[in-house]
Amino acid sequence: MNSFVEKPPYWINRAAFLFRAELQRAFAADGIDITPEEWALLMVLNERAPATVGELAELTLRDRTTVTRFLDTLSGKGLVARTPDPKDRRRTMITLSGGAEQLFPRMLGHVEAMIGRAGRGISGEEMATAISVLQRLISNLNEKG
Repeated sequence: MNSFVEKPPYWINRAAFLFRAELQRAFAADGIDITPEEWALLMVLNERAPATVGELAELTLRDRTTVTRFLDTLSGKGLVARTPDPKDRRRTMITLSGGAEQLFPRMLGHVEAMIGRAGRGISGEEMATAISVLQRLISNLNEKG
């Protein structure tokens, strides 16, 4: 493995770039004004809301400032709501708004179609192995030292 194109980071980056570009294209073609980065926040909120900015930053691997900027945009689009945490009014809790809940199935349909297209010719076992290897790479990179 001497060539960079024979190493995992090249292929991981290439796949991520293509997934992002395909998602953006599919959303735009359907008139959905959402970036892949905004989608990542909406997806996390769909599964884990309510969440704080810090929690969203950790789960999407973004800094708090970037997440706040994305949330400002999503709030302007009427897709997220911010409310004070009833247990600690210094914290703000983020949830999906009704607009996002209505739009989410359409967006998810595009995501599932893209994943299906990307997975053509790949068995369930191969996909499970790929996911397992990626999870181990991430775990190794998250270890200190």
